[in-house]
Amino acid sequence: MRRWWRRDRDQDERPAVDRPTNQPERPVREAERRRLARLYQRREELRYDLMLAEQARQPENRWTERLRELDAAIADLDEQRKALETAPPVLQPQPLPPVPVEVRVDLQASPVTVELEISGVVLRWIEEVDWAERGHQIAPAQLRRVEDELEKVLSAVGYRDPSPELLATLAASADLVAADALETVRRRQVWTDIRLDDLARPCPACGGWRDLRDRCPTCAARAWQVQQLILERNRLRRERDEVFRDWQRARDRLPIIQRQLAEVEADIRQLEEKGVRLSSDG
Repeated sequence: MRRWWRRDRDQDERPAVDRPTNQPERPVREAERRRLARLYQRREELRYDLMLAEQARQPENRWTERLRELDAAIADLDEQRKALETAPPVLQPQPLPPVPVEVRVDLQASPVTVELEISGVVLRWIEEVDWAERGHQIAPAQLRRVEDELEKVLSAVGYRDPSPELLATLAASADLVAADALETVRRRQVWTDIRLDDLARPCPACGGWRDLRDRCPTCAARAWQVQQLILERNRLRRERDEVFRDWQRARDRLPIIQRQLAEVEADIRQLEEKGVRLSSDG
């Protein structure tokens, strides 16, 4: 028993002997292959940048072509804006006759009613209130025109062939008069008499019509178009500045790209001389 224990003890106390291994050093080789693949990719990117930089040194290139396109677009927008701002007014329309407008407000009616009578033709509005289920008012009351006889009004005062712009202006002004009349009566203020020609007046700037607040929809639409043209022109100018800066950067980077490409190609040659190849090449 003692001898068996000693034999095992002697075996455990023998010094370990290093045995050679046949496994190749794969991690180093794989790292070099990955580095070579990155260098190949970097070389292609630099070659593309070099092509752009060399093209930027030419008198005609992609940047000069884009700059000409932007300059032409900006000039066209400036012409459109100038045409809108300097457009002569169209033929002045025939003004409306100074026919009095009779205003009646009935606060006792349910719903509240507002009427405008012009040459025997009555325009009527009712007040609509949005009520909740428990009787609480949800939103402010609004007037809704229930009788729209604007064409009959114009026919009654002898105005023939009204334009759509005139009818739209009259409708907007009539709604304003009805709302103002209702508010004036509720506040117990003095109402100022108005006439039909107060509801729509010829606009001297464009030849359209101005409403009760002296607003012209045609002029407002023209001003909005001018503003949109200005915004688009400013956007194109910013794009033009960016294209010009990109062109200058491409021109200035030519020597830098050439140096970087030479360094990458030197690193590739160094790895290839060591026998490093991509996996697909064996």
